[in-house]
Amino acid sequence: MKISETEMEIMKIIWDKNGKVTTSELADKMPDKKLTTISTLAGRLIDKGCLKSEKIGRSHVHEYEAIISEQEYQAMQTKEFVKSIYRGSAKSLISALFRDEAFTKADIDEFKRFIEEQE
Repeated sequence: MKISETEMEIMKIIWDKNGKVTTSELADKMPDKKLTTISTLAGRLIDKGCLKSEKIGRSHVHEYEAIISEQEYQAMQTKEFVKSIYRGSAKSLISALFRDEAFTKADIDEFKRFIEEQE
């Protein structure tokens, strides 16, 4: 499952709220988007299994709630990234990060502690 950049805007709003978000709340947080665009994007996220929706009363207002957490989505995308770019080798990913000096000494120490905790 891949969430587009614009769909991700909606997911981040909902994840940050950590609960239900109405159509109007999304519109307030996304003033550059039309209500119809927000509804279309939310519908795509429902189809992808990321959101669920409940209509409020007889109005056209919906409440949206995340089905998948931000951490679950990050884990899925990370696995897919490692699989597609590094042929499934997490070691290759880590090696590339070390080669490019993306880690500070503090990062390396934290990473070592994390590995020790996992053992």
